[in-house]
Amino acid sequence: MRVTFGSAAEMSSFPIAKEFLHDMEVFEKGKLPNAAAASVISGCAVVSAMTPFDVVAVRLFNQGVNAKGQGLLYKNVFDCSWKILWTEGPLGFYKGLGASFFRIGPHTLISLVFWDELRKQHAKLQGRHFV
Repeated sequence: MRVTFGSAAEMSSFPIAKEFLHDMEVFEKGKLPNAAAASVISGCAVVSAMTPFDVVAVRLFNQGVNAKGQGLLYKNVFDCSWKILWTEGPLGFYKGLGASFFRIGPHTLISLVFWDELRKQHAKLQGRHFV
């Protein structure tokens, strides 16, 4: 579920960010700086989508268990999510956001810039213009 939301955020936000940066005349369309800046924006979207899942998973994994192997703090994912929301509010799901960005951000930057450049090279080989 975590990766599904992360991938959806990544693949949908990247082309939108590239177009936005071009429309705002920040970078020239089809150039490396445009793809790099768009991938950083996309990295922010990925982190925003994935961090709540990470927070819940970490809380579940780090809780102690009783003799029967049942969690001492949380019964399941839904119980953990409800307790975070009730006690810490919506921002409780975003603890560790900075660390997540420094982990996921470089991966997103390299992956999307590389993917964009490969798409341009493939289009050139096919005799098409790609932006």
